[in-house]
Amino acid sequence: MLEEVILENSDEQIAKLYGPAARAADNPETGIEIKKKAAYYVIRDCATITRKYLALHVWGTYNDPVIDLKGKFTSNEVKDFITRSKNDPEAKLLKKLMVSDIKEKYEVIQSSTSSTTFSYEVDKEDIYSYYEEYEEGLDDSVATGDEEEEALTDDQLLLKYLF
Repeated sequence: MLEEVILENSDEQIAKLYGPAARAADNPETGIEIKKKAAYYVIRDCATITRKYLALHVWGTYNDPVIDLKGKFTSNEVKDFITRSKNDPEAKLLKKLMVSDIKEKYEVIQSSTSSTTFSYEVDKEDIYSYYEEYEEGLDDSVATGDEEEEALTDDQLLLKYLF
């Protein structure tokens, strides 16, 4: 599982909490005596949340998770994760964070280094000339000069940057 790779490659002590959290979620009384019934549910629920969101937290502890984890995932792990993220809310949230990090750190840099120039000078006689292109059926998207990168879906970005 992709989340396990994130945890296994982390130096953070908290990343090792997944196994104990899984055991505590299954049996909150493991290793302790619970004297108050409510404590059972607090332990169970805290362990369940830890198990579900620990990989998300640990992803954020890497200096640059995309670089640090590049090549550590198999193609099948990434594809399985993409499939699970369609129905699993925890995987979906992690995927959003991962894609956001990739776009923020890598896609924006690539787009900003393209050599597209735009003149903001307006013809003094026809202040509407810039908007005439809308009448010709052109869309309002702005070209960045890096169309191939913009055409990548979120799933393709994950495969490109993690595998």
